[in-house]
Amino acid sequence: MKRFFLFTTFIALLLTNGQAQKNVTALPLDSGVTVKGETFCYMLSTTAFKVTVDVTKTSEIKGYYADQAQALLGLNNVISENKTSYHVSNVNIEPVQVPDEKHAYLVQLSQKQRKANRLTGFSKKKSFASSFSKNVQQYTTYSEQVPNFFKNYSNPSFMEKEDSFVETKIIDGVVTQVPANRTTVVSKSSSQKAQEAADAISKSHKDQYALIAGEQETPYTAETMDAMLQELKQWEENYLSLFIGIVLEDHLEYTFFVIPAAGASSLPIFACSPTEGFTTQNIANNSNTYSLSFQPVYQTAELEQAIKDSQSDKPAKKNGYRFRKAMPVKVALQKQHKNIHEFGIFNMDQFGRIQTLPVRQDKTDIQHFGFVF
Repeated sequence: MKRFFLFTTFIALLLTNGQAQKNVTALPLDSGVTVKGETFCYMLSTTAFKVTVDVTKTSEIKGYYADQAQALLGLNNVISENKTSYHVSNVNIEPVQVPDEKHAYLVQLSQKQRKANRLTGFSKKKSFASSFSKNVQQYTTYSEQVPNFFKNYSNPSFMEKEDSFVETKIIDGVVTQVPANRTTVVSKSSSQKAQEAADAISKSHKDQYALIAGEQETPYTAETMDAMLQELKQWEENYLSLFIGIVLEDHLEYTFFVIPAAGASSLPIFACSPTEGFTTQNIANNSNTYSLSFQPVYQTAELEQAIKDSQSDKPAKKNGYRFRKAMPVKVALQKQHKNIHEFGIFNMDQFGRIQTLPVRQDKTDIQHFGFVF
């Protein structure tokens, strides 16, 4: 009876092992290593960040009569030359789970998994957003238009000039001097055009004063008075812009993805020069570079060593499913190695230690650990 019991137990173990998950092999495979039977591949997940950067582009445009602003209006603080500048107005990050190409595994399906059509079950689940690409950069702009008055302003370059003179005529045999007028067209100088614009500003001032003082004979309603004052002020601002210039702001929005390396302390993500604007190219040694800094909440020597050990997984190692648990990490925005904004704490997969499940885990949903391909 005892021998029969031992024999029955041995047969049961053989049947169990024959139907269980066979092997999980780290990729890439060593040369000469082959894996037979039905297989599928999965990658552990890693935490990427969708970065959105708002940049304000400021354009200063010199007024047509800036050179006469001091002489005619006593204005010193005017735009003296056209120039463009850029500054970062906002940075936002959003965590995104993506496949970790450095930790890919090949799984041999067991007989039990094949009978359960495990591969068909994987294909029915959405495993990865195909729109993700760390090399794709999206760009959106919201532009402020040049005011129509400034853009379309034109002061006629010519004016009519009347000359008075005395014309000598013979009338009834008598030599007589007769007064006469002659109209000619002459070109205006820049100073004359500027003076006309300055006169328009002065007239607007006088009209606003007269309206507020009630010098007009018509009793306007409060709403009408307000509308007229606003119109006169707008008229004044339009002509003032011809002297002081205008400032336009364009809002540029850039969206891209970055993937921090496992255990990284910082990652340069973009640069924004005051004169050249935004870029993600050649930013490593740029003084205008912005970086993400990473500080594990539970940073210890043991954790750092565990991360290093998890990176040295032997390619041909065969055992159970690999998984890792995300670790909390403080993420901040830095410029010139100084924190300028704290984003908060994010759970990041690549800061976790890779662990191995026991074999014979047929019912384990590996999509909880990563992405199936």
